[in-house]
Amino acid sequence: MKIRFALVLPLLSLSLSRPVVAQTNPKFEFAKPEEVKAVEWKAQAKGGLLLTTGNSHTTNGSVGASASRKEGGNKLALEGALAYGRSTVLTPVFGDALNPNQITQLDERSVETTNSWLFRGRYDRFFTTNNSGYATAQAAADKVAGKSFLGGGQVGYSRQLRKSEMHLVLAEIGYDFSYETYVEQPGKTLGAISVHSARVFVGETLKLTPTTGFTGSVEALFNLNTEGKAISVDTRMPGVDPFKDTRVVGKLGVTTTLLKSLSMSLGFTLRYDQNPAPRPVPSGSPAGAGFAPTFQPFADTVDTLTEATLVYTFL
Repeated sequence: MKIRFALVLPLLSLSLSRPVVAQTNPKFEFAKPEEVKAVEWKAQAKGGLLLTTGNSHTTNGSVGASASRKEGGNKLALEGALAYGRSTVLTPVFGDALNPNQITQLDERSVETTNSWLFRGRYDRFFTTNNSGYATAQAAADKVAGKSFLGGGQVGYSRQLRKSEMHLVLAEIGYDFSYETYVEQPGKTLGAISVHSARVFVGETLKLTPTTGFTGSVEALFNLNTEGKAISVDTRMPGVDPFKDTRVVGKLGVTTTLLKSLSMSLGFTLRYDQNPAPRPVPSGSPAGAGFAPTFQPFADTVDTLTEATLVYTFL
């Protein structure tokens, strides 16, 4: 059994929308057939923590782990991730009725900026070098995005389209089932929804040099059923028609080896949700606060995440 431990040091993380750390939509992933003469185990863990005090009060942390087992034409992979972040911001107090624009005091308000977790498993059965079947299961949550729970699974067919010294191109088609519940809001009932979707995936691994590799992938999910309890972003009323809740995830990544045990990776992820979840009441709001009956904001349709990471392998 071979165990791989890695220390991951975050260098840069830029989010052009709300913070995204643990993925809650089905992950863009694929497995490639590899000749395995004996049972092979792999494991990796990573984590990060950022704390600031004084003029800026923030707490951000994330942990993740993955493990896989290969034997003959079978591969089982498991992964999990957890992320949490909180910031304290200053808010003005207008305490002088005669001067309503005059700030008389500053209050501190604690705001939850990240709260997500994920667990996923995937099984691949390789029938031939170019053909395989897959099945996945996952459970997750992203409360900042309005989703208190996401569960489901996928089944489908994977095909290796091209393999050369530089290129590995794969495509997958299949079925996806998702079960989602929204974060509850005072005075409103947001029912759970079930989504049946067609799944299409294309991914490539490109070997640029002996020490540098590039990966790119796109996955799309097209809802096939009418989501009766889902709130439509267009009408603000329950009911989302088929093909009106398309979800797309695109990924780009570059990894290069700097030293024998030290490597660096750059990654960019874009997620699009045609019908996002209703936004929850912002963290730090007074107890019992809620949106007006005629007002319902939604999470952003597009999230992006840019990361730069150093990985040092001890064993």
